[in-house]
Amino acid sequence: MTYDYNSKIYLAEAVFNVKDLADQTAFYTQIIGLEILSQTEKEVILGARNKPLVHLIQTNLKEVVRSSYGLYHMAILLPSREDLADVFKHIAELDYPFVDAADHGYSEALYLEDLEGNGIELYRDKPVAEWDIREDGRIVGVTEELSAQEIYEMGRKVEPFVIAEDTRMGHIHLSVKDSQLASSFYQEVLELADKFTIPSASWIASGDYHHHLAVNEWGGKNLSKRDKDMPGLAYYVVEVANKEDLLGIAERANNRGAEVKWLSTNELTVEDKDGILTRVRKIVIISDFLVVTIDITFQTAIMVIVIKVVTNKLNI
Repeated sequence: MTYDYNSKIYLAEAVFNVKDLADQTAFYTQIIGLEILSQTEKEVILGARNKPLVHLIQTNLKEVVRSSYGLYHMAILLPSREDLADVFKHIAELDYPFVDAADHGYSEALYLEDLEGNGIELYRDKPVAEWDIREDGRIVGVTEELSAQEIYEMGRKVEPFVIAEDTRMGHIHLSVKDSQLASSFYQEVLELADKFTIPSASWIASGDYHHHLAVNEWGGKNLSKRDKDMPGLAYYVVEVANKEDLLGIAERANNRGAEVKWLSTNELTVEDKDGILTRVRKIVIISDFLVVTIDITFQTAIMVIVIKVVTNKLNI
């Protein structure tokens, strides 16, 4: 089984330790337009159309998010330019600040931060025919001015605003100490390919996508290593279709000297040299039509079951 763009991995949710659970929940519902899928006193899972995208966990630690390595931004992929326009118009009319916007050649993107400084990219992919794909498989990105006014004027005023149903996690961009070392590590462990690299950053992907992961060292060499419960990225989730893929990831991570912890027979975490955790889980096939992804949240002992359609024959 492969995912879109002939990829062997699928990015699921990003999980954050947050200092103020109520305020962060309000941000992701009211500003970004995610829906609350599950909620307890200390955790909230938010997403689109019953698909988790953001998982918030209350922490008592008070460090500043950008004081350690971890997330540069999570990138939430909108299904279309019109859907990007809708969320752009919604956020702009709330007067919530954007920190940047860009046309990357293969995508159009808006950038902002949540209330605690976690980076967020909202983007849509352009048709593949417009991507700059080289003969060796590299996909060259650019940073040019976004046609912001044009996109804004496409936006529809939706009340109450909810992000588009088919929105999903597009990629994760990490802040690391050594981008070349980190890129090599993730390429080997997750079997990703280099799509575009500069001396201080690298964009890598499975299959024919422009990037599932990116790493950069723009934060400098003196940030703290991530530790348990630090505000910011707790971990992000990668899904694979086969047990062999999961076992292969564990073996390659062990060979690189990374710490691997099995959480169940179908789920593990890998920790890199910067303390960043990648959680990898195997989807469980229930029938020819349905896939169930089981995510056990150990902090609350809640089991969240997300049913995903893997055939065009059904639309649930």
